[in-house]
Amino acid sequence: FAPAAAASSTMRRSAAVVAFCCTATALEEQPWLRRELRPEDESISKNKAKQQGVAGGPCYPGKTECPFSTSCEWDRDTEDGEDFRERICMHKDLVPANGHDWATIFLLIAATALAAGGGIGGGGLLVPIYRLVAGFPITQATALSLATISGGSIANLYTYTRRYHPNDTIKRPLIDYEASLLFCPALLAGTMFGSVFSVMFPPWLTVVLLIALLGYSGRRTLNKGIKRWTGEDKLSPRPTRDEAGLQDVEIDTPLGHADAPPIARQDPTPDQLARLEAIYAKEGSLVQRENWTATGVIWLIVFVFALLRGGRGGASLIPGLDCSQFLYWYLFISNLAVLIAATAWIRKKTLDRATEKAFLGHEPLEGDLQWDRRTTALYPMLCVFAGIAAGLLGIGGGMVLGPLLVELGCLPQPIAATSAYVVFITATSGLAQVWIMGLVPKDYAFAFAACGLFSTFLGQSVIDWVVRKYKKDAIVILVIASIMLIALVLMTYDGIMQVVHATTYGFSPLC
Repeated sequence: FAPAAAASSTMRRSAAVVAFCCTATALEEQPWLRRELRPEDESISKNKAKQQGVAGGPCYPGKTECPFSTSCEWDRDTEDGEDFRERICMHKDLVPANGHDWATIFLLIAATALAAGGGIGGGGLLVPIYRLVAGFPITQATALSLATISGGSIANLYTYTRRYHPNDTIKRPLIDYEASLLFCPALLAGTMFGSVFSVMFPPWLTVVLLIALLGYSGRRTLNKGIKRWTGEDKLSPRPTRDEAGLQDVEIDTPLGHADAPPIARQDPTPDQLARLEAIYAKEGSLVQRENWTATGVIWLIVFVFALLRGGRGGASLIPGLDCSQFLYWYLFISNLAVLIAATAWIRKKTLDRATEKAFLGHEPLEGDLQWDRRTTALYPMLCVFAGIAAGLLGIGGGMVLGPLLVELGCLPQPIAATSAYVVFITATSGLAQVWIMGLVPKDYAFAFAACGLFSTFLGQSVIDWVVRKYKKDAIVILVIASIMLIALVLMTYDGIMQVVHATTYGFSPLC
């Protein structure tokens, strides 16, 4: 029996080694398991728990009733420096999927397919869906919304960077790179202030502002779409100096265009024509390396500063940094200064290019943004206010930029392409931040991003078919208006639920 006993002993030692290795691997993959539970963790978690739990909120088995798709588990995101670990109502994994998961996938496909027609991302639809239907807490719902929109923005980028402007008088890309690069830093600067206000403002005030903004802008966008559908929005052409007779004339023009001076008509010289054609050829190429490089620099700036300051529900990469410290506000002001400097630099280049083209005899076409000293300052300032609204209300940059471009008189298809380009910058940068901060449920994120990619291609195909069939590009503006009105209903309901469960109705301290 000695050989058998020796073999049995060897097998037991081997099993122990395997078990130890497996345990070590599990601890390596899940660092939160390394921290030992203490008796005070159990007691504090029990005292914090309420009878009715919320997703991501404290709970205790036998005491708390967690919402659907969640169960009471130890918090995996607890860091070693924190005082204790607690149980929270943690969302389930994607597999096995339940009825709420399938309903969420169906609704997100419908929402992103609809949003694809307007190029506005659809965050105002996705966040309420993920909160109300899937049962995610706000930080994870926002992170999953960024993942979904990023998947869709890849499809938008693939499609819109390969298309030309519908007005073929001058061959140029469908995306207005000048506008997107000028607007994007200002929009991002506004979202910084909006995010600060969102922490301080009570839920009831946020709901009131949400209703006011989405209700007003949604109604105006809808009216613009109806007028374009019926052909009532045709603008009178700007007169030349000869036609105006050097007298003041009243012209029905989009915001910021009415004060533009009459164009002095003069016959350009052959050298001027050659120079203008060279500019048209450069701007008409689908390969815009200079603009893409500027986009990458803006993306990197936003990404680095966000990681250093923290945000979107995540902590800073600098240990212990919060908004009560000088370094936090130094980074905040530095980030703001860099964005302002980028806006000023892009404004100068845009203004110099517009001045040169006007001198060489270029005349803007229907729906073009006309750049001068006033508009290159006015439009970015409008984007700052739009960014504040986006950051405060959590509706996403595309949902404020799209209506703004409609208000400025741009054509529908360039509106969708330009909005989608800006959404690509903001959504992918935001996703990279929350991914590094560990706020993304990765199984849901990959699934939802794939659905966003598929449904965006689907939505683009349907909208393109409708535009070609009915020869009505106003459908793009009507889609934007419909998304805003649907988001108004969903986000208002979600906001009212937050007000009902709020513990305070006054302003909150920032830190």
